[in-house]
Amino acid sequence: MRHICSLIAMVSQLEEQSVRFDFYQEIRRPKPERQLLKHHAQLPRHYFDYLIHSGVLEVETDAPYQPGKIMPASIGMNIRSLGGNVLFDMCFAPQTYKLWQNTDASIEDLSLPADIFEEYVYRLGAISRFRYLGRIDDPVTATKLGENDMIEFKRDFLYSKTGIIKSIVAFANSNNGNLFLGITDEGTVCGIDHEIEQYGDPDKYILAITQYIQDKTTPFVTPFPKISLKKIDGKTVVSIFVEASSDLICGLDKNSEKYVVIRTNNRSVVVKDPHQIGEIYVKRKLGSEISRRLGLL
Repeated sequence: MRHICSLIAMVSQLEEQSVRFDFYQEIRRPKPERQLLKHHAQLPRHYFDYLIHSGVLEVETDAPYQPGKIMPASIGMNIRSLGGNVLFDMCFAPQTYKLWQNTDASIEDLSLPADIFEEYVYRLGAISRFRYLGRIDDPVTATKLGENDMIEFKRDFLYSKTGIIKSIVAFANSNNGNLFLGITDEGTVCGIDHEIEQYGDPDKYILAITQYIQDKTTPFVTPFPKISLKKIDGKTVVSIFVEASSDLICGLDKNSEKYVVIRTNNRSVVVKDPHQIGEIYVKRKLGSEISRRLGLL
């Protein structure tokens, strides 16, 4: 079967363990149209050959290229921006469970039309994640936007611990999210400087937040939330950016019982329906588009 689109590698340097090439995308209907994706891309040969064996990559070189024996590989699409075009990194690892924790190789800053991107995700059996999509580092911007599906405010850490864990678990099980401590539900900056004083210094305070997240979630949240301190009009705010996880993340209650949370609009909702929990797990492992095409959702 000849597909309407294909990735093209114009090889410039071929070594025993790696291939350097110019990376193109070609659409063949209604007439052939080629788009440069990346100059001087480079991949280990076994991943390069995997793309060929998968039927998505065609090679153009002076001498005929013979791919080697197919080796196990997993491909992940690290989405950085969505719209009519998708900006993403193509990541490679030997096994799926190592994809985000131990990426062997990547081709970064690729851009494709959304429908073509989905076509390649399906044909490669790739897993997508939305790393940094919707990340908001500036608390002032967050207060202007208000709480929504990707922004949550908490007044403090010490008296909001349960809500903090629910928000982190919800963001990890849904899409990326930004959690700010030291801002009221209404978007008023109150700061957490008094809590930092109780811990003695900012590093100990951040360490306490980090340790609490580790103690109250399972499995280990990967990638781990990025925690930083921001100053607004002399008041300190904690910014926590949570990336969508490839695992199903659970919170642990006071009895160490597991619970699942997802994000719905501007609320973190505990999920008890086993079927819905199963859907979340499938999406995390396979990606939404592949799950739908396989009839699993």
